[in-house]
This record gives sequence, structure tokens and C-alpha cells, in this order.
Amino acid sequence: MLYRLAPGWPGAANQLEAALGREPFAECGATQQKSSGWAPPRGQAHGALVETVAGQWLARLVIENKPVPAQTVRRKAEEEAARIERTTGRKPGKRELRDLREDALLALLPQAFARRAEVAMWIEPKHRWLALDAASPAKADEAIASLVRVAGKGFAISPLQTRSTPQALMTAWLLAEKPGDLPRAFHIERDCELKASGEEPSAVRFTRHELATPEVRRHVREGKRPVRLALSWQGRVGFALTESLQIKKIRFDEGVFEQEQTSEEDRFDADAAIVTGELTGLIGDLIEALGGQEG
Repeated sequence: MLYRLAPGWPGAANQLEAALGREPFAECGATQQKSSGWAPPRGQAHGALVETVAGQWLARLVIENKPVPAQTVRRKAEEEAARIERTTGRKPGKRELRDLREDALLALLPQAFARRAEVAMWIEPKHRWLALDAASPAKADEAIASLVRVAGKGFAISPLQTRSTPQALMTAWLLAEKPGDLPRAFHIERDCELKASGEEPSAVRFTRHELATPEVRRHVREGKRPVRLALSWQGRVGFALTESLQIKKIRFDEGVFEQEQTSEEDRFDADAAIVTGELTGLIGDLIEALGGQEG
């Protein structure tokens, strides 16, 4: 998910490091259901919260949850309510039942297994791009919310906006009848999802299917618009572009990561430099194809 930072923030990687240090990650306590915070991207204890590799800034948000099934909480609370009624002859009221459910949750939390998720953050300081590798918009929102809390004066962030919409661009590419009608850097692959408008929109999904066909163009001319399209960039990176300018299912093609055997620490730097270098080129070409950035 792509965003753009306001000019001047952060001024330097150490400024970002100091900001993230206000919300470091700590594991959930015995009766704590959720915890989130920033952790060293290399995975080393007490390491830097921001790594600078080839001029790019990398950080990592960790989110830990202790899921407790609602039916288990409800059953334990009902058992306690039945015990109270049996021993006192009094049926607990609504407020007391709510308190019993809270007590049941607190009693069950120490037995729950913690689950962790991560959100990798990459800042490209030259263009002020911020990218979040998040499994869901909710997890991306958690990272943004943390940044808003810790950043202080001068921080502003907004979704990356382009002059043309991704859907308009994908529509034009699917209607193109000649390969030369597409930018040289991009090639349409074989997955696509088209959706019509309306209260109950019809949808068509093509998987491992040639898309430069009269059948696909007919669906588009009938009003179905692409919401996701599989593309490749310069024969090096495969990805799916969505109507909201999300880049999904990123795949680095053979040869991109060819390198000599290195130590684990050197490998982190080498991989980070390759990934951010490739994605900087991809995003730049994509923005250019979309008519450039707004603002």
C-alpha cells in the first residue's frame, strides 16, 4: 500500500528512529489481549528500529494478539451466572453479566496462545514514498495510527494519488489491440478480475487465461471494469495492480536475486537493496504511466 509523506518529515533516519522509539514492541502481558509496537527490522534484539540500506529506510511493526473464542468466554460467564443464581437465588442483571464476561476473559487470557503479525515499512526519502507490506488494510491502518501518535509536529501522510486512476489505465490496456499500445516497461500477464457497477454487480475472473482477446475486450466494452490486473515490469517483477493502487502478489523473477553466498547480516543488506531498488523503478514507471503524481 503506497502513501506519500509531507515535505520535510522525517528530516533524517535518526528522526524516524527517535519517533518509533516512543512505541517499542513489548509482548502481551498475562491479561493483555493485544500489543503492537516497532521492532528491529533485522530481527535482532536491541537492534536499530530503522535500518538505512542504499539510501532507503526500513522499519517493522509487530502486532501480537491473544485470541480467545467468544463462545468460550460466554460459556464461562454463563457457568458463573448459574452458580450465583444457584447459591443466592438471585439472577444476575445485565450489568453484572457484562462484568462476568470481562472477568471470564481476564481469566482465560493467560491460557491463550499469542499470535504475531508484522507490517514491514519502507520509506523512499527522495520521493517521500511510504510503502507498507500489510496483509490487510486494518494492519496498515495500525501502522499509520502509530506513526500519527509518535511523529509529532510536521507529520502528514496521504495515499499516493496519480492524475489518472489505475482503473482507467487498466481499462485502456485491456482494450488495446496491439502490444505497442502499452508502455514498454509493462506486460499484461494472465490474471484479471472485471466487475460491473450497480447494487449487485456481476464479476468475471480470468485465471491463467490470455487477456488480449476479443472475449475480454467485449466484457470491458459492456461496462465491466478491471479491479485487479496481473502485470510484469521489465521481465523482472511480477505483480497485481488493483483499482486502489495497491501492489499485490509481488514476485521477483529468476535472476533478480542472483548473488554470491554472504553472511546473514550481509544478505539482509543485499536483499533490501535489491528489493527497494527494483520496486523504486517499478513504482516510478507506474506513476509515469498514470500521468504522474497529484500535488
